[in-house]
Amino acid sequence: MDGVSGTRRVVAAAAVGIVATFGLSGTASAQPSASSVPGLAELRAQADRPGEQVAVEALASSTALRDVAGTHTPFLYTAPTVGCGTVAPVTLTLASGTTDPAAAAISFQALSAYPGVVQSSGLTVAWINTNTGASVILPLDGVTEGGYPSLSKVVATGPGTVVASIFGTVGYTGATCYVLPTVGTFLVPTEGPLPADAAGQPAPAPAPPA
Repeated sequence: MDGVSGTRRVVAAAAVGIVATFGLSGTASAQPSASSVPGLAELRAQADRPGEQVAVEALASSTALRDVAGTHTPFLYTAPTVGCGTVAPVTLTLASGTTDPAAAAISFQALSAYPGVVQSSGLTVAWINTNTGASVILPLDGVTEGGYPSLSKVVATGPGTVVASIFGTVGYTGATCYVLPTVGTFLVPTEGPLPADAAGQPAPAPAPPA
């Protein structure tokens, strides 16, 4: 068994244990409703790699398939992250999404707890719009102004309730962090006047008496 295969098997074993600990299985209660979500079958068909399959199944079996409103919304839990760390080889990765009703999009971003400058991003987001059935698996391949990976991606999801899972790897000089799947739900509203804008508009003139 070569070094790469050994590392992957260790990470896979850790994923199974940590996913079980964080209660992601939940299949008995969540799976029946999740199986009818538009786009889920298509998303599963796109997941042809082991890491993608684990993330999609975590998404499908999660109780996150429900409406959650908010402009800036964190994922439901921090992602367990193995393979790097200053004290122990396990740390956490924060993930969130910021909705943009005008563009009908979500900006997904992640923040690793490992210190240092990010050298490469192998993070991926898998998402489903439960209203329209749109679903895609995309890399978080955004870059900063200095040319470093930003661990982010703006995704045109369309309006509706979006369920997403972020997972993958983050590379540093001398270390690679394996980010296990975290799941979140986001509401992308149809664009309309903001409450403040509506409040600033004059009231309509009363109708003349009949």
